[in-house]
Amino acid sequence: MSTVEKTNTSITDSPISKFEEDFLKLERYAKSLSTFIQNSDTPITIGLQGEWGTGKTSLMGLINQDFSEGKSIATSWVNTWEYSMFKGARETTPSVLKGMLEKLQKSCEDRGIEFQKDIGKSIKDAGKFLSGIANQFVAAKTGVDIKSATSNSSAIVAEIAEIKDIIKELIQKLIEDDKNPVQKVVFFVDDLDRIPPTDAVEVLESLKNIFDIPRCVFILAIDYDVVVKGLESKFGPKTKENEREFRSFFDKIIQVPFTMPVGAYDISQFLEDKLSRLGIKIDQDDDIEKLTKIVGYTVGNNPRSLKRYLNTFSLINQIIEDDEDADHEPNLILLFSSLGIQISYPEIFRLLTQNPNYINWDKEFSNKIGLDLEKTIEDLKIIGESEYTDENWEKIVWGVCQKDPYLKVKCYSILELLNYLRKNAVKEEDKLSDELTSVLEFASITNVDDDLATKQAVNKVGARTYFEGIDGYIQNNKKPKEWGDLITEIDKTLKKLYSDKIQNGHILVDYSKTGGLVFNWKKKSGGKFFQLRYGKTSKGLNQKFQIPPTDYLACILYKSTNEYQHPEILTLMPAQYIHSTWMFECVIRNKNDFEQLLNSSLIDKSIESISAGERYVHPSCIGSNLNSGEIKTVTKEAYENDIDNLLKQNIKF
Repeated sequence: MSTVEKTNTSITDSPISKFEEDFLKLERYAKSLSTFIQNSDTPITIGLQGEWGTGKTSLMGLINQDFSEGKSIATSWVNTWEYSMFKGARETTPSVLKGMLEKLQKSCEDRGIEFQKDIGKSIKDAGKFLSGIANQFVAAKTGVDIKSATSNSSAIVAEIAEIKDIIKELIQKLIEDDKNPVQKVVFFVDDLDRIPPTDAVEVLESLKNIFDIPRCVFILAIDYDVVVKGLESKFGPKTKENEREFRSFFDKIIQVPFTMPVGAYDISQFLEDKLSRLGIKIDQDDDIEKLTKIVGYTVGNNPRSLKRYLNTFSLINQIIEDDEDADHEPNLILLFSSLGIQISYPEIFRLLTQNPNYINWDKEFSNKIGLDLEKTIEDLKIIGESEYTDENWEKIVWGVCQKDPYLKVKCYSILELLNYLRKNAVKEEDKLSDELTSVLEFASITNVDDDLATKQAVNKVGARTYFEGIDGYIQNNKKPKEWGDLITEIDKTLKKLYSDKIQNGHILVDYSKTGGLVFNWKKKSGGKFFQLRYGKTSKGLNQKFQIPPTDYLACILYKSTNEYQHPEILTLMPAQYIHSTWMFECVIRNKNDFEQLLNSSLIDKSIESISAGERYVHPSCIGSNLNSGEIKTVTKEAYENDIDNLLKQNIKF
């Protein structure tokens, strides 16, 4: 993936209402439902059933658009949540009924469907009647008893039959009017699942009394689980014994249930379109396949959850793009996965932040998080191990999941995802921990976690995880002791050498999780002139120049000239690779290498360059009109040529 010109930095959570906006391929269902409704007998009530954010409103919007192409079907769209604001269920029902009639009139007027004057007057009178309802209560058998519904301040007691007759008469007048071709009226009732469950049930019980009006079709967007919660006060918690009562209530209202086909959504096309709008280009064909799999393992195909996911991804990408001190471009596949885990499985994300090297989680780590690994192994023997629970880290994930009902259900999705990342997110498995550590620093920016241990583990500033001293960096990386000793000695030497500049605040020293030891000139953001961290020869150099995989300390310096390959440090250069357009990398393998670097005075020259605000690019880029992405590409090719020339001079790493 790469960054291209953005059209937006975020995606709105608005439902679609036009077929050209349909990237989930809901059109086929909308067309089928539209045809079914046009040919069905009436009255009939259709329930679009799905959890929050599954696209119920979008599907209704597409059905509504299909009806708008002709005039044989009049429509009315009400959002029950809007009518319920600052009201209880007793006030909501008459407001919804009033809204249904008013929206019917407006919809007809917008589509050029003529009204007789007396129809318009009847709607206004009905609206006044319903607005005057001051008190209502719902009873399962008698419907709504309305008191104090007045137009002249006199008390009127009305049964539900009166309201029903008013609406029935209006619909009949509309359809029998020779001036318009209306044959049916479709009422879209949206967002019932956004109001409190008990209120939703009460409103449904009231509305069901009008669901048998001839020539009418009612389409309800509803979440069955919300209905269940609302009925618990009546039937008690749902069990196998009383499940039939809950289902019976639902079935008495809904004649035709339609479950949102979330599993059939075309997520690939949806992702590609939304990422493109966010300025993130899919470079390789298999990248979109990887992202689609990751979505399936985490948030699933819920469009609203997916939009939130992509907005978070876009924000982090913007932070990365604006971060001048970024050591390297993070692995976007791993970043995308980390955010998915953060959103869907906070407990697993918390464990990854504690130890990103998950494939090496062992008994020591399980003890640290309070999991009895031996007992977990015994539990697994009872149910039988699988290919996803044969390693210790997999057993630990399984054991953690058993403690949480949701994670227990999602356990194998989590295990499949972590195994998938192990095989597909990085080219070399031994790079997985470092790459994941890098992206977790960014992903943690959007993490909401009340776990005290996680909060106190490190000091976070923006996308960086900082330690109090070099010891924190060494302990976090668990490299061989000799490398820790070397970087500690270099830290002490440089702080002594530049003690005056450190004391007067010109040089700021920090220790970060992925950055290691960093010396900054006057500011931490954009002021880096020296960096020392654990490194290893890249796979590109391994393959292209047959340089063997070797560990070392990567020393990154601010350029003081376009010709970065200084004769006095040529023996430190062959293993370096592109770092950024105005910084270069050399290697430190021992004390002699560090002394060689000190004697070259390149650190002092870096300070002089950054304090003067100078930036040097590779000679091949001087005078060019290349953009930042093109400069990176050209610089990489130039660096490889420079390394090739060094090797030809028999200067070997």
